[in-house]
Parts: sequence; structure tokens; C-alpha cells
Amino acid sequence: MFHGKYWQASTFGTPREVLELVDTTWPAPSEGRLLVKVDFSAIGYPDAIILGGHFPGVTQPPAFPGQEVSGEVVAVPEGSAFAVGDRVMGMTPFFESLGAHGTYAYTMESQTRRIPSPLTGEEAAGFLIGFKTAHYGLVGRLGLTEGEVLVVLGGSGGSGSTAIQLGKALGATVIAVAGSEEKADFCRKIGADHAVNHAASDVVEEIRSLTGGRGADVVYDPVGGDLGTRVLGAVAHSGRFGVIGYAAGSFPHIDAMGLLLGNFSVVGVFGGGIPPEEDAATVDRVCELAEQGAIRTPVGAVVPFEEVPGAIERVMTGQTVGKIVVRVAG
Repeated sequence: MFHGKYWQASTFGTPREVLELVDTTWPAPSEGRLLVKVDFSAIGYPDAIILGGHFPGVTQPPAFPGQEVSGEVVAVPEGSAFAVGDRVMGMTPFFESLGAHGTYAYTMESQTRRIPSPLTGEEAAGFLIGFKTAHYGLVGRLGLTEGEVLVVLGGSGGSGSTAIQLGKALGATVIAVAGSEEKADFCRKIGADHAVNHAASDVVEEIRSLTGGRGADVVYDPVGGDLGTRVLGAVAHSGRFGVIGYAAGSFPHIDAMGLLLGNFSVVGVFGGGIPPEEDAATVDRVCELAEQGAIRTPVGAVVPFEEVPGAIERVMTGQTVGKIVVRVAG
């Protein structure tokens, strides 16, 4: 048994209302899992959805947020490809109420990798989900090719910032869309060729202007809502609009007539629904790119373990830039 502390919620609600830091124990891992002593855990918008009781498959409390960790393997089942002492980054079985924000965490062996040498522990903690989803979305579902124009909504957020980096690594021209000048500056800093502040300008007009009137070949939308609906009007002929998430609280409204007359496609992208073999290959590919130094997690802030509830609420309200990471180990 391993002993430590863990953030959990016995009921659904807002993070500050329901999360409690409790003492608990972790038995040795079962087949297909590893037990990791957590150095860093990552915070994302799904944490808020899990705590609110709206995440697919997480329908009953208690709820344990946290999908990703980095740290040291402390226990493995018989026959594991990993060994005690390995430095890893991995995804938790959060859908079984086994999350990341604790002294220890279980990771799924199929979704765990040794940390690429260029990445810090902070970067490793927030790497897998964002880049796996971005690669599956941009390459597997949206067919982004070198030389195309990629528009990334919510470019300063955890999902959008990974798509900016990966888009550049794939040879695209990247236009980031963000909600303030500070966020737009962050997008440029991490590699975006252009950044549009949608709060201060007509975002469709700006995208059209930056593309010589043509529009975007690919749109990566983890935001949805009114912004996503508006940017549907900036997709090029034969372009592709990827629905990644709904950080705005709702999905974009798809106008079938506009889709028909515009001759473009709307594509759903769910990183949690990738077939196992394709999933493993996608994870391997983004890890190779990290090892080559082509991509790395755009960490916006590292917060103390005690600030998990507040950090999740800041992500919910869009008050952050980049990936937010929790320092768990002292």
C-alpha cells in the first residue's frame, strides 16, 4: 500500500464547492496499469466537466479530476514493459474515478510513455492528451497538409496552444484566434504566424484578409459557441472545420445550407474515441516529434498542489494562457 493525499469530490458541483483534499491509499496496480509517484499533474477544461457531472462515462460521484501526470513509476504488475524507477508521463483511468491530482496516481500502461529527453517534468505532465488529440484531429481527421492555412480557436488555451505548435511542425501557416491582446501575444510567442483578437475585431474579416480572401483550409475549434459559429463563415472552399470541444459552454451552430453552399466539411474529433492501434501509433508519433524537439507543451503556469480547485475554476472561466500544471511533489 502507498499512502498520501488526493483531491476528490463526493458530489458534483463547482471545484471550490465540492473538492476536498483527503488521505487515502493506493494498492498495487492491476494488469494494464502502473502506479506513479506524481511530480506534476495537468489541469484542463475536462476537469470542470468531470466535476460538473457532464463528462461522457463519468455519471456518478465520487468524482476525481485529473487526466495526466508525470513522475516516477513505483509499482508495476507482472509482465509490464515498465520498471520501478522509470520516469514517465501518462494518462489516468479518470473515467473510473481514478484521477491525477494526488500524491500517487494510476496510469494506463497503453497510455504511458517514458518522458522524451527534451521535456521537463512540467511539460511532460501536460503533453499527451493535447498533442495526441491535436495529431489525431489535424492529421487523422482533418487531413492538414504542408502549406495549408490552419486557424486555431482558443489559441492560448491548453488545447489550442498544442494545435498551434503541431500545426507549425506539420508545415502549416497558423492563424491563432484568442480573446485578448495578451492571449494573442502568447499565441505569437509559441509559434503562430498571425494572431487575431476576436474581442477587438471582426474575426471572419481578419481571417479572410490574412488569406487573401480565400479563408482557412482547416479550423481547429475547441471553443464552440458563438465564436465557432462565426468562424464557420471563414472556411475556404473544400476546407475542413474540426469540432474538438465546447469550452464556451455549447457547440457551434451548424447551418446545413451554409455547409452546402460553402462546399466544406464539418468533422468531429474526440481523442478519447481513437481505435486502440491508431491511438498507440498517434501517441508514439507525437513522442517522436517531442524527442526531435519539434513540439513541447506550452506551459502557462505551475501552481501548488493546494491550489487545484482554484486553478480548475480559472481554466473554466478562460483566465489562463497555456497549459496549467500542478506541482505535487515537494
